[in-house]
Amino acid sequence: MTTPAAESRPPSPAPDSCYAYLIRHGATAASAAHPVIMQGRTMDSPLSEIGHRQAADVGRFLADRRVDAVYASPMVRAQQTAAAAGKAHGLSPVAVESLIEADLGRWEGLSWDEIKQREPEEYERFVSRPDVHGYGGGESIADVRQRALPALEQVMQQHLGGIVAIVTHRIVIRACVAYLIGMPLAEARRLSPSTCGISLLRYRRGEIEVTTFNALFHLSTW
Repeated sequence: MTTPAAESRPPSPAPDSCYAYLIRHGATAASAAHPVIMQGRTMDSPLSEIGHRQAADVGRFLADRRVDAVYASPMVRAQQTAAAAGKAHGLSPVAVESLIEADLGRWEGLSWDEIKQREPEEYERFVSRPDVHGYGGGESIADVRQRALPALEQVMQQHLGGIVAIVTHRIVIRACVAYLIGMPLAEARRLSPSTCGISLLRYRRGEIEVTTFNALFHLSTW
């Protein structure tokens, strides 16, 4: 799901508002593997060569745009991306523990084909209701939303009248965006934020609105 980035350069926010560039980290060896390898909070992988190029693209995109602060998951791939995002502004990323990737339990480091073969019943339960059943005994989509969305809201509340960049992970973005747009969390896996895709959020009067989801026009490679 990708929408045109009509508000890629948000206006100066009103005093009661905040805009946030919500960014998925750049590619890693696991995310670019065929088939994709599941990486959660245990595999603290650095960016791949492509991932570093994607992060640099994000940095160039934000270089001539207002950014007052940069926040990120504490994981290496998110911190590296966030450092590139804030470089032109002289901003170092602030780590936010609640924005860490999902706990994937036993499924960490496996492909979906391997998971389906090893635990077919657990796989089917998860696919049918990922909001109820966790990833291999780890977190569910609802668990991720419950811890991550308040963290996003808190960051934006701290920067009323400003614009921030927030770098996190695929499942975190998926869970939060699904909730914010009114999509049932059971269907959240339909949302597939790309590596270094940018979504734009607006916080105003206690509510967060998704104005752009997964813009990719700034990337030279993905």
